[in-house]
Amino acid sequence: MAENRTEFESLGGNNLDGIGGNAKKITYTAEDGTKKSIQIDCGMKFSDKTLTGVDNYIAPLECDDLLITHCHADHIAGIIHHIQMNPDKPLNIYADKFTHQFMFAEMTKQGLPLDNMPKFHDCEDGKKFNVNGFEIEAIPVTHSAPGAVAFVVESPDGTRMMDMGDFKTTKATLGKGWEDDRIASAFKKGVDVCFCDSTSTTSAEVTPSYDMVTEGFRKILDDHPNTQMMVGTIARSAEQLFADVIAIAEEAKDTGKKPRTMILDGASLIQVNQALNKAGLSMTQECKKRTGIEVPILDAKSPAARSVPPGERVYVVTGTQGEEMAAMARTARGENRNIRPSTKVPNLCVNQQAVIPSGDNQAVVDEMMAALKNQGWEVMIPKRGAAFVRGETYYVSGHGRAGDMQKVADIAAANQPADRKCTFIGIHGDEKQTQATEEIFRNAGQKVEHITNAQKVVVSKGNVEVAKTVGTACRYAVIDKNDDFMNPDFQYIQQAYNPVAQKWVDVKEVEYKKLLVAKNDRQGGKGGKGGKGGKKGGRRHSLDMAAIAARKQATR
Repeated sequence: MAENRTEFESLGGNNLDGIGGNAKKITYTAEDGTKKSIQIDCGMKFSDKTLTGVDNYIAPLECDDLLITHCHADHIAGIIHHIQMNPDKPLNIYADKFTHQFMFAEMTKQGLPLDNMPKFHDCEDGKKFNVNGFEIEAIPVTHSAPGAVAFVVESPDGTRMMDMGDFKTTKATLGKGWEDDRIASAFKKGVDVCFCDSTSTTSAEVTPSYDMVTEGFRKILDDHPNTQMMVGTIARSAEQLFADVIAIAEEAKDTGKKPRTMILDGASLIQVNQALNKAGLSMTQECKKRTGIEVPILDAKSPAARSVPPGERVYVVTGTQGEEMAAMARTARGENRNIRPSTKVPNLCVNQQAVIPSGDNQAVVDEMMAALKNQGWEVMIPKRGAAFVRGETYYVSGHGRAGDMQKVADIAAANQPADRKCTFIGIHGDEKQTQATEEIFRNAGQKVEHITNAQKVVVSKGNVEVAKTVGTACRYAVIDKNDDFMNPDFQYIQQAYNPVAQKWVDVKEVEYKKLLVAKNDRQGGKGGKGGKGGKKGGRRHSLDMAAIAARKQATR
């Protein structure tokens, strides 16, 4: 008889060369050799197709039971591809209610038939649940996406692991978020190993709360009365969007005027708003509870939106990085039927996201902002790396910085049992980022280990051992041969990492059953390559804009 054993394995996200493709597996082996496993996240890593010929890379999916920390593409975008590659594989997904609603809508939008939908299970704060023999607790944390959670996983042998997901340690604006006491309670019970988000820990200080965004956006509103506004945002990052809603309400409350109307232009924004409503997080209702003011939120295509006076319009659009088919770029080209510069009042475009240093982003965004300025829009965009200033800052990240990691270290030190000190491991980043995270905990007197993709961690009560040998890292290259996100023709190539050559090599092409129904077919139009409404060969092409979303993970 062998001894029972609990292992954590990084399937993706701890990359030598960047951010994304997050996935982890926890396996319990009983004395009789039987194994039980669960997986946390199954995300995507962005690829520049002009350089690699690949649209994006996805992590492997090795378990039937999948825990999801939040709805960003670098944590969920691999799932629908694996459903196509394994259509008969049962899949249970455990997530916050908003994440569930968003994922269901996203998979429906991409054309996944209901018969192939995963079975969703909602996680509730304070309610533990059992998955394949593991006792799970979801703890709310603050991130730019609502419904973000950390997972505490207790193995059948009593070992306890905490995956923090993506987080920062300031309060959330929408729904539950980070609370020191909730994290402290987990450490008090004993956590053997804690895996911490490393995306922003190379920066100093604590990442500010979204209250700072409300203050900064409020100043913009105060400085621009009777102005038609267009605000660029990331749809899934609704915490920041709600901070803008609060600013609109506070302006109305203080001035005694009717609140400006928020008008959503873009299918992804409508999708997020509907998912919030279904999850019981209506931005209009939540804002009214907090401020007493009801801010109207409309679809840009609705007749009601067109009847709003220009000076009361706050359009919210996607496309902060100049994505070709997004609303902001179409407005800049004069192709957006819903948004035109007003001739009656001033026009202001606030791009509420700094330029992300990837490929030709800077040149593309500069071109877009210049075109808007030529149309008569005053333009604003935050500077990457600028200091946070109250009343001036109108964008903050959803990722914790060095100060946030120090806070976690302090909470752990004050609460962990003397005979069960936690070991901290940095995840969700490249080598520089994960090692920066681990250095913070090491300097705080905590135990630290380091892993990369395909490396296993053997966990027992009060003890963590990292395997000296690293397994073979695996991922899948996703190629859309049509270059048409409305009617994709995917090719999946399994790849393995060669540590000697220090490069990824192709293993095999994966045959699959095409499940996704082309958008044109769903709408009764003509399918096939280059169907009506498709975008073939566009420089910003991606699957359901997932590649675009992944490019943004570093700054959320």
